[in-house]
Amino acid sequence: MWQMDRTLNALLVGNLHWLIVDASLETAYGTNGTIGVPPELEQLYNDWFRQLELVPYTNVVVGFRNTARRWELREVFKPYRKAMLSADLIISNYTPSENNPERLRKSLAVREITASRRRNLQGFAMPCGTATTSPEYFKGMDDRNDVHDLFTKANFPFIRELMFDLNFTLNMVQVDKVGYKHNGTFSGVMGKFQNRSIELGCLGTLMRTERLEVADFMIVTLIIKSSIIFRQPPLSIVANIFELPFSVGVWLCCFALVTIYWISMIVVRWMTDEERFSSVESLVFIIGTMCQRGYELVPHFNGTRLLMFSLQLTSFFIITSYSASIVALLQSPSRVIASVGDLVSSPLKAGVMDTSYGRVYYQETQDPDVQALYRRKIKPHGDNSFIEPAEGIARVKNEMYAFEVEVNAAYKEIKNTFEPDEVCKLHELEAIKLPPFGIPIVKGSKYRELIRQRLLWQREVGIIKRFNIIWIHQKPQCENPNSGYSSVGLVEMRYLYFFLAVGFLAALLTLIGERSWWKELAKKAELRGKIISGEKKLKR
Repeated sequence: MWQMDRTLNALLVGNLHWLIVDASLETAYGTNGTIGVPPELEQLYNDWFRQLELVPYTNVVVGFRNTARRWELREVFKPYRKAMLSADLIISNYTPSENNPERLRKSLAVREITASRRRNLQGFAMPCGTATTSPEYFKGMDDRNDVHDLFTKANFPFIRELMFDLNFTLNMVQVDKVGYKHNGTFSGVMGKFQNRSIELGCLGTLMRTERLEVADFMIVTLIIKSSIIFRQPPLSIVANIFELPFSVGVWLCCFALVTIYWISMIVVRWMTDEERFSSVESLVFIIGTMCQRGYELVPHFNGTRLLMFSLQLTSFFIITSYSASIVALLQSPSRVIASVGDLVSSPLKAGVMDTSYGRVYYQETQDPDVQALYRRKIKPHGDNSFIEPAEGIARVKNEMYAFEVEVNAAYKEIKNTFEPDEVCKLHELEAIKLPPFGIPIVKGSKYRELIRQRLLWQREVGIIKRFNIIWIHQKPQCENPNSGYSSVGLVEMRYLYFFLAVGFLAALLTLIGERSWWKELAKKAELRGKIISGEKKLKR
């Protein structure tokens, strides 16, 4: 009669309504059946429905004649495939020739489904898949101290609520990964969906397009953000802070001031032959005064004294402003990293949290800046770039390091290891945008609509929000951005050391040049003396 195969079961879905009418089925039983099921349906169950997946929300109505040769319509379902048949009465003692068809139409339209009965799966051991990617850290589904496998542990409370709500148990299948598609075959949990060895996912998985081939996602339960955590490099690292206090215009004015005073002192000396300062001595004095250095010579004329006084007063205010700006700049972070492209060109090193999707999304990204970040700062170091959150955040604290990490794991480590003033120095960039996490179920599952509705109910009453608050760490707040200080190290002073080395080298070269020059003069003087002595001897 009927071929109870996969084709028919595939058509038993929630959006298709079935009406099965059997006018030839005669009453052969004198009782009303067992467990509220008429004997006619028991016969149908034994003959036809044993292999059908008439789970709740399959919408199958059976019509047959009762002992009075009148029609009965009952909606039939099973909690699971091998369970006994259950039935809800729609209409009884109906005769098309005697009753108004409107009665049947209304009964079909407004039939009530006993929700508590339909949601009772009678302890069905539902095959459920989960993934534990870091078994060495796993201490149970309720361990909130560990940040690994958050997508599994943060979503399991929703599955637990479903168990109590729908009265089923779990036949857990645990693997080591969620799974990605490779050569047409999925691995991990998705591979279990592909071979249909599990019905439900006891975890949240990223909603990827390729996974829709083997699974349906019922509801978004968790949104995890992955960000690059870093500290802006000090301003002294990315720029010469000894140039920054003054603008280009002020620097030009300072050089113009030196030139004007030098010319003025040369003019004064030219007008008065008795002034002691030569042109070179005047230039050395002016440069020393601008750097707040003294000089052993005292000018002879009041005009030169007034020039020196005004120069010293001007240089005092210039040096005061310059020194105050240097102190502020030494404590100021830079703002050079505002995008992923800036990070690529910065001196910061980079690493990624060791997750399965981290490697996949960096290789799949189409963003040129993120591709450059992966090629230049992550890929060359191989597996050493993929590290644990504790190590990565520690390197962010102690080194010039940028770390791509789930913000939940990052915030937990920051709260435990950072001082309040250090929190204010942290910045975030979003390189890869993760899709939301959802609870998956096998493609075409008969339980999809039932579980989806109960998960929506969990969202409406606040269960999902409550567990998200419990499991997701909130971002640490910057309480006092002006507290703390930055120590000055060798890196900040590198330009001074370079200038000192240049000064030593210039002084050494000048000394060598002077000694050579004076030595040459001495030789010439000695030679001239010998010539003069020889001439005197000849005259005698």
